[in-house]
Amino acid sequence: MKTKIFTLLISLSISVLMLSCNKTRSSNNGDDNPAITVKTKHLSDTSGFTMSNGDRCMIVAEATIDYPATKAEGVAVDSLQRLFAAYVLESGDSLSLPDAMQQVVANSMHQYDFMNGPLSDEEAAEAAESEDQTTIKYVTSTRVTPIYNRNGVVTFERVDVVKKNDKVTSVTHRYYSFDAETQTFIDVNRLFRDDAIADVCQLLKQQLLTQNNAKGNEQLNDLGYFNVENITVTRNFYFDEKGVTWSYLPNELAVEAVGEPKITIPYADLEPYLCDESIIQRF
Repeated sequence: MKTKIFTLLISLSISVLMLSCNKTRSSNNGDDNPAITVKTKHLSDTSGFTMSNGDRCMIVAEATIDYPATKAEGVAVDSLQRLFAAYVLESGDSLSLPDAMQQVVANSMHQYDFMNGPLSDEEAAEAAESEDQTTIKYVTSTRVTPIYNRNGVVTFERVDVVKKNDKVTSVTHRYYSFDAETQTFIDVNRLFRDDAIADVCQLLKQQLLTQNNAKGNEQLNDLGYFNVENITVTRNFYFDEKGVTWSYLPNELAVEAVGEPKITIPYADLEPYLCDESIIQRF
């Protein structure tokens, strides 16, 4: 009887130990934990001037930026912040992160500098015929936020919107992915072998045909797509639970009316083309 009780106690101890180990492994598994923590910075600026034709112009630039603060374990991310400033905020290497964020607003303001230049003869004639001053308002907003933050990888989405008199005239989405573990930028060469890029391009082309229910390039041309034969594997991609999605800017793959085409390739379809230690293996 004592032997049976002893054996039972041993079995229970082993079971408890196994459950404890499993729980520890689960708590240390970073798959469901954020790769990094972020902080948010909001900036804005406003200016106005009277143009050569007498019209008043108001310029508003604003930016709300989620930027890397620490890794999930509280580790500093100085290198990642520098890469974030260089790639996402499109700053020079010499700018600090705060200066780079301020530069985003400054660049938005300066893109309208040309409007204060001299008028052409035709514009001068039109201005002479007009008796009323009009006010033109341009608002440029930039929003940067992480859309994927798991498996040691963080992808930031940058959305730039331009409005003229409250009417949207331009929208662009750009994506930037970083390896939080090594604090490096993730380019295409971190995903695929060099000799496999052409095959991935064919996957993109085929998927574009499929998602548009098109049988060939002619039908895609009718839908507003062009240069499909030369589709490329750009660095404007992001990760999610299903696969890798490539996003193409307006007029890059299709006419502006189509917007920004997106093509998603499942991870399983990309597996034959992965390079050694590809980031995709984490998913």
